Amino acid sequence: MFTMRLLRGLSLPVLILIQLLYPNKSTYQLYAEALFPFKDKGGGLQQFGCSIVKQPCQMQWPCLDCYKLKDPGGITAKIDGNNDIPTFTPLQAAQVKKREGRRGAVIIGSVVAALIVIVIVVIVYICLMRAKRFIRQTSETASSMPSPTVEMGRVNNSQYVNAFSSHYTQNTRQLTILELEQATQNFSHGNIIGEGGFGFVYKGLLQDGSIVAIKRRLFTFTRDFVHEVKQIADIHHIHLVKLIGYYEDSYQQLLVYEYLPNGNVGSHLYDSEGLPIGKLDLRRRLSIALGASKGVQHLHSLVPPLLHTNFRTSNVLLDENYTAKVSDYGFSKVKTKVDQAGSSSNVDCFVDPELSLSKSYSEKSDVYSFGVFLLELISGCEAHNRNMSNQGDNIVFQVRNSVDLGSFVDKTLGEQEKHAARRMMKLALLCVDVTSRRPSSMAQIVQELERIQREIASMYSQYNEEIGVVTLGSELFQ
Repeated sequence: MFTMRLLRGLSLPVLILIQLLYPNKSTYQLYAEALFPFKDKGGGLQQFGCSIVKQPCQMQWPCLDCYKLKDPGGITAKIDGNNDIPTFTPLQAAQVKKREGRRGAVIIGSVVAALIVIVIVVIVYICLMRAKRFIRQTSETASSMPSPTVEMGRVNNSQYVNAFSSHYTQNTRQLTILELEQATQNFSHGNIIGEGGFGFVYKGLLQDGSIVAIKRRLFTFTRDFVHEVKQIADIHHIHLVKLIGYYEDSYQQLLVYEYLPNGNVGSHLYDSEGLPIGKLDLRRRLSIALGASKGVQHLHSLVPPLLHTNFRTSNVLLDENYTAKVSDYGFSKVKTKVDQAGSSSNVDCFVDPELSLSKSYSEKSDVYSFGVFLLELISGCEAHNRNMSNQGDNIVFQVRNSVDLGSFVDKTLGEQEKHAARRMMKLALLCVDVTSRRPSSMAQIVQELERIQREIASMYSQYNEEIGVVTLGSELFQ
């Protein structure tokens, strides 16, 4: 009995398997016998044989979905006059089309959903890339403290600022790149007012209305940049250019200084060919020399001493009252290799020759550079004339080999001024002396310049008295 039931249970899968093996034979009849148990009217179990006929499939490709086992309460084909026997009947064409419609809707919905997901992913990726680029350009703030007097900190030997707000340290201001770009018209070439050891210098207008000079250095970095900024921010002197702020990111470093409207001293001494133009009288030149010497002396008086290492005429600037102020100090570690090594330019004239032997910069090296500055100031000529073919033929060698120092005094000066100018020339020669005669400190130079200034003041006082007497006498005879 158990074996018979097992065979009956396997009859339906066999029929289905036959249909799968011969899917294209839709017109022939499959005859198979299967026994299905059912209850008769008396409640007893009986068995009937039946034949299941396959109807032509309504679909292009026949499949198992064409057959459905109906329950006894459904609409079934009569077998031996009894509706209680379940049979396999083909699905109607409408049902097949309905199922195909649902399947198509599911496919379309899936495709639309996938497209929406792809679009969202692309939008998110673009937003992330823009945010990353923005962060690179502006950098993050070094401190989350909102106070404007936040102490300057260091993060991994580097300091970054927020793109939207600047803040203040105790003595200097940490600016944003957005503000500096606006101040210089995106670092326009028309805003360039000079070039020094740190890089190009731009004139800029900050949001608070202050006019500044912005030095910009690209692609050359130092871990000590922020530390040096902090040191300079603590230095204050009337003859030193004031550092207002700074900025640093992954590819540039910027210094923001007070703007001095009269530019550097060289622009008032000689023209583009390095020849005298006679804009300054001797008293003003002496005042400039004394102011610059006091600025360098103050740097040397710090503990520890701060050497300028890049002193030259172009780094002595003049304010609206022609007060001399020294700039470009305190950043010896970030100067260009050209400045450090010395190339075939007028920069060579300011470099102490002893550095080629000792390689050790000292206060006397700044003294030598100041001596060359004095020679330019007195002669009115550029130290290395651009028309000279010989690199070594500069004003230092010419004055050393000259018998008459008066011949190097600026011809635009008056006769009354030439005596004091010769004294300044002698002091300049001592500064550029390569022997032990060179002054060892800027304090000595300041003292000598103050002596010369008193003599000139006395000379002008006597001269004015003489002019007054002559004028008074001429009035008496009128």
